[in-house]
Amino acid sequence: MKRFDVVALIAGVCFACLALAVLSDALLAPLSWAVVKVVAPLVLVAVGVVGLALSRRS
Repeated sequence: MKRFDVVALIAGVCFACLALAVLSDALLAPLSWAVVKVVAPLVLVAVGVVGLALSRRS
């Protein structure tokens, strides 16, 4: 099985999330800081867990 470049994958996911947040802020409704304070840490933890899972050598 071909190995993924985990750093590039995690960076791409983080930038995609940032781009979606900016796009939704511009087109839909403005994001409140209350939402950002809850969602941002959850997304970062989830991306970190995925990065750890993908970087394991089995």
